[in-house]
Amino acid sequence: MIEQTTLVLKNDVSELERVMGFISSLSVRNALSPDMEYDLNLALDEVISNIARHAYRDGQEHLFTVQITLNEEEIVARIEDDGAAFDPTKHVAPDLNAPLEERKAGGLGIHLIRQVMDSMEYERVAGKNVLTLSKKRSKETP
Repeated sequence: MIEQTTLVLKNDVSELERVMGFISSLSVRNALSPDMEYDLNLALDEVISNIARHAYRDGQEHLFTVQITLNEEEIVARIEDDGAAFDPTKHVAPDLNAPLEERKAGGLGIHLIRQVMDSMEYERVAGKNVLTLSKKRSKETP
């Protein structure tokens, strides 16, 4: 069975509530493990927050999409926005062993996404950022 849904979101962090509700429903309908639901929520929270806060510099309302595809093997989230170009796959991992006062601000969200998802791919297509996150489904039942 394949389930695919596209959410059209505003560049506002308040949209996270709607996304988390959708992920919760998706998890129930498809018997996703609590860990899978948590990981997907964490990754999407980070991506959507970054888009809302940093992608659009004009202060205006913009729309972007999150397409979620779920099949027996994996879940894939494809996030597409027309904001400022940003390739998170090129972002250097933070030095978590450095003293707090020596660490640069930011970057932990991308690090968390890398930790909880199996893959993160980026491309810039026709003036849009296209970020694809995927995670294999566990063979265990929740």
